[in-house]
Amino acid sequence: MGSNMAENHPVGFQWVVEASKRGAKVLHVDPRFTRTSALADRFIALRAGSDIAFLGAIVRYILEEDRAFREYVVRYTNAATIVSEDFRDTEDLDGLFSGWDPESRTYDPDSWQYAEMQVAAASGQREQGAPTGQAAHGAHGGALEHGEPPQHDDTLQHPRCVYQLLRRHFARYTPELVEETCGVSQADLLEVCEALCENSGRERTSAICYAVGWTQHTVGVQYIRTASIIQLLLGNIGRPGGGILALRGHASIQGSTDIPTLYDILPGYLPMPAARPRPATGPTWAPTPSRC
Repeated sequence: MGSNMAENHPVGFQWVVEASKRGAKVLHVDPRFTRTSALADRFIALRAGSDIAFLGAIVRYILEEDRAFREYVVRYTNAATIVSEDFRDTEDLDGLFSGWDPESRTYDPDSWQYAEMQVAAASGQREQGAPTGQAAHGAHGGALEHGEPPQHDDTLQHPRCVYQLLRRHFARYTPELVEETCGVSQADLLEVCEALCENSGRERTSAICYAVGWTQHTVGVQYIRTASIIQLLLGNIGRPGGGILALRGHASIQGSTDIPTLYDILPGYLPMPAARPRPATGPTWAPTPSRC
């Protein structure tokens, strides 16, 4: 989705062709029919900008049809973790999540915490050499203010566990909504859902590839996060043949973060520790170089 891999990323696409020869099923979901579409097993056309509804329907299908890789989900995701009783979803607050401040037009995420847990603030210098501000959480998440693990329900039945919150939130993305919003027939949607589910689990994995067809949108991050939910539910993250592949047009762009050549990031997007404490006055952040 969100890419014309055959024409824009031909070196990488040669391995898609190789996989296809070995029996892999290639699906191309895009507004345009391109050379990628011609080489795919199935091309699904959707309206530009409607990707969230399409991906959300896949999430709904996985949850409603109980097609998640349950053992993986419980062991390696936060699906079983219980969220604070103060949290309210968009159905409860007429389209807004809890914590919305209409004056500043921003969210206060305090009600989004796990039950009886609090993530330590990322602002300010905590200790000499430690990253601060936006870089404080980096790739390893925020620190809890006390060391006790959060409450969880491995049966995934607790009404406030992440799994059940997902079910309620994504219930809106019905096949009928997708047909109306995306212009994708219910039969085509079902085919994509079944293809992903059948090719995921203990013995098999599926991958999702995207490029600027997703990231060019103002909500491109939400496209990628929804794809992440799909892959985590199906057990396709951190396993051979799975993942979400961000296609890049030039080796130096992605390579600059992997080598690394950027001053503020270590390999794996880990934040660079500060060499010395920041002064008491002045900005608490530094602009980050633009990366495609």
